[in-house]
Amino acid sequence: MILDIIIITVLIAIAAALLILELFFLPGLSIAGFFSVAFYGFALYYTIAHMGITVGIITLLIAAIITIALIWYFMRSRTLDKVSLNTNIDATAPTEIDSSVQVGNQGIALSRLNPMGRVMIGNCTVEARSLEFIEEGSPVVVTKVERTTVTVEQALLETNNN
Repeated sequence: MILDIIIITVLIAIAAALLILELFFLPGLSIAGFFSVAFYGFALYYTIAHMGITVGIITLLIAAIITIALIWYFMRSRTLDKVSLNTNIDATAPTEIDSSVQVGNQGIALSRLNPMGRVMIGNCTVEARSLEFIEEGSPVVVTKVERTTVTVEQALLETNNN
């Protein structure tokens, strides 16, 4: 009788562990889920075959309560926080371009444009696009103004030949 209780307890413990593994760590329906159902079924069958239907029903209820409690505990514990991916998106949507930015305005590249980056045109910092790679700190000139971005080219430096 003690050996039967130990066998049933071990089968239910293995089934519960496989269920937790299936629910929280393995994506989709996998072998762990199949074996979890098999271990629960065999534990119930073993109980009914060796101890009777009444003990089998009691075992079924206890196994259900233990399984629900384990799932609830696992979801409430910090265990999932340790294995889950926690990323924060701190990017913002581009804002509309100020009306003071016009085609032909000159500015400076605040970041490398390859092909997108940030430029300062006058007092406005805006998202810019370029057809060429422009290094940070390079002078730029606006060639096209859109609602949320501007298109720029690298400005040619004028040299004085005196």
